[in-house]
Amino acid sequence: MGGNERTVSPSSPDSIDTSNETSKPHDWRESYVSATLIGLAIGVLLCVLNVLVLFRTGTSFGGSALVAALGAALLRVTGALSWQALFVVFSIASSGYVATAALDTGIGAVVLDGGDLPAWGILVLLAMASNAVGIGLGGLVARTLVVAESLPYPTLKPAITLMASLSTRAGQEGNRLGRTLPVAAAVGAACALGVALWGHEATPELFGSGTHVALALSPLLYGVGFLIGPRACAWLAVGSAYTVVVWFLQDRSSAQPADYTAHLSYPWVLAAGVGLILGYSLAAIARVRGPLLRALRGDFANRLIGGHARWWAVAALVVLALFAALYPPVLRYLGFGVLGLALLVVVTVFLTRAGGEIGLVPLAPALYFSVVVFAVAGADSATAVLVASTICCAAIAAVYFTYSAKVVHDRPETLTEPPRRLTGWTQLVGGLAGAAIGVLVIAVLTRAGVIGGGAFPAPVATAVRFVDATVRGSSDYPATVALAMAITGPLGVGLAFTSAMPTMIGLGVLLPPAYSLTLAAGGLTQWLLTRRNPGRRSATEIVASGLIIGEGLITVAVLVVREVLR
Repeated sequence: MGGNERTVSPSSPDSIDTSNETSKPHDWRESYVSATLIGLAIGVLLCVLNVLVLFRTGTSFGGSALVAALGAALLRVTGALSWQALFVVFSIASSGYVATAALDTGIGAVVLDGGDLPAWGILVLLAMASNAVGIGLGGLVARTLVVAESLPYPTLKPAITLMASLSTRAGQEGNRLGRTLPVAAAVGAACALGVALWGHEATPELFGSGTHVALALSPLLYGVGFLIGPRACAWLAVGSAYTVVVWFLQDRSSAQPADYTAHLSYPWVLAAGVGLILGYSLAAIARVRGPLLRALRGDFANRLIGGHARWWAVAALVVLALFAALYPPVLRYLGFGVLGLALLVVVTVFLTRAGGEIGLVPLAPALYFSVVVFAVAGADSATAVLVASTICCAAIAAVYFTYSAKVVHDRPETLTEPPRRLTGWTQLVGGLAGAAIGVLVIAVLTRAGVIGGGAFPAPVATAVRFVDATVRGSSDYPATVALAMAITGPLGVGLAFTSAMPTMIGLGVLLPPAYSLTLAAGGLTQWLLTRRNPGRRSATEIVASGLIIGEGLITVAVLVVREVLR
């Protein structure tokens, strides 16, 4: 990840001389106030657009590179541009625009099903609380993923590169970046615009209808394949081959072909993919248990469990036991609470590891799996969907905390590490603001009665309803899910001690085959370009970053123009 980083020249007019920071407290505070306001503005704007676009098209957009470019432009206008200020913008905005991720889908699914929603004030507090919990969980796992395991975070690399280059004076490497990156971004943007105008996101199926073998017409996915490398792409293709075979057998056994939602909700796809990644994650945590235990045994943890806190915990358990004895139904809700905590850990580990290894966060599989678990446990439909989506919302907040931690870890070499509390408070500020505004937008759409209509058909919420109904309508489904997890979980643990990459196999199982195969094509291309000339690796990574940036910017623009402003 460090090959394209730029270092900050102390004489650069757009950078902060860290040796003199303490001698200029007024300027330091001014730049951070500007950065905070800019980060809030970008985060809230993208959060609103994500909610509207999700209910309209079923997709949402990331925007790490977009946030870096837009934040740098606005900071330059205010005269406050520096890497430190740009990091504040990035951290606040990135947590803000995903603050209602998954929870918006859950609310939409309950609305479509005609269920009763809690009061909107409670939903705002629920969104805020899930973001706060997710940030706390992100703080626990970030050091393990970013430092101990050094996961690559491939889709984050373009933003890291932009933040370093836009906030520093260009040198030899910067000049090379300045020549290659815009050209590659223009190519990616042109390709993405052409695909949008054509109206087809993938090639026809390569081996005939029903084979599900196609390539996505996506410069972004092709570029990510360069960044995650040929070995990871090869294992991704293995998982994709499995899912193609299962999909083909599904089609053969039913009266009509299964769409992607029906395919993904099949236990031997959903539970198998999640089981592989979860099993590997548990084994990986066991391997780095030393650093993790040291983090958990820090001063904060000692204060938390020491002194009077432990007696308060014992008292709370006693009171809970008394309530359970007097009111047996409490045991049911206690069981749901324990199940929710366990699932929160599982989903957080699942999504943070996927985000770190491949950069694509498979939110739909995590949400479907969470709904399945609560439906199997006997929760009513509205409760299952809302609790599952809240858990996934917290897990997404944890993912973006690790993203900010990765940006800090890969900062320019001349800068000292920002205090850890800076990442925490910037993530919290962005998450709370995005949660409040995002839920407000959902409330407006709900009260207007447009969710599920022609303007906002809410396809993802409809898919969640389908998964919930599928589980409740089949007596065999829970047993098949348990069997798939019982086989693939230990398999993931075992593969962790081999040269295989279980996370990539599991993601290949869960992602649409066109996505996985396009990623694999990118990895194969990089291998062909660099196998005889390893020195080309840096150039190929710059080109890949440009392709990702180009499609990302065009995707946001097209979605806004076509689906929101139309």
